[in-house]
Amino acid sequence: MSSKPSTITKTLLSRAHSPTSTTRILTEKIKNRPLLLKPTEPNTNARHQRLLQRAQLAKRRKKLKPKPLSAREKRATCIYEIPKSEQRYEIYEPLNRLWIGYIQEVLGDNCTPVESGAVAKLVSADFHGAELEVVRSRCVSRVGVRGIVVRDSKFVFQVITRRNELKIVPKEHTVFRFEVPPPGSLEAAVDSGTSKEEGVSGKKNLVFELHGDQFQHRAVDRANKKFKTHFLPDL
Repeated sequence: MSSKPSTITKTLLSRAHSPTSTTRILTEKIKNRPLLLKPTEPNTNARHQRLLQRAQLAKRRKKLKPKPLSAREKRATCIYEIPKSEQRYEIYEPLNRLWIGYIQEVLGDNCTPVESGAVAKLVSADFHGAELEVVRSRCVSRVGVRGIVVRDSKFVFQVITRRNELKIVPKEHTVFRFEVPPPGSLEAAVDSGTSKEEGVSGKKNLVFELHGDQFQHRAVDRANKKFKTHFLPDL
């Protein structure tokens, strides 16, 4: 049986080649041709160990970088709610002083005159710790609300008032006002025991108004946003 295929192959090769070439091709290219096999069979134990190490590494990475909470989980855990015991104005006064120093750096050393570059930084600034007052609103009951911002979200400001009340003030259709004292006046007022509204330097505070309709962005989103001057139909 094994000689019959060789005879058929030799007959076919002899039709195109000479007897010498036919014999050489049959011997070198067919009979003595090496049969390439897999060099080694896969080691099942080694493969299992590699898969086990890869799974352990993935599990370790998952522990180091936990999955972020969903919106539903944040609401269920009340992660953004401030406990009643911590809704006190004096707790956030140091935060307000830190924010005043931060906003003075944004405005520059002298704070005056307020140039266009400083204004662009001002609208992109973070207002956590700022003391805001509602001066205009379609809801009359909100006018006069004043407190330190403890949360600056996309659509609302959450502030702690001097009466230790947590107020949620929507930004829509609302104008806020905040003051920035001159550099050095806040430290001098704290040392002398006077209020920051009175001051001791003789210089007036800079007063700014913030239009909530144009400010409906999260603090992290405002950092990279470019604001443009345009007509405000509500004014």
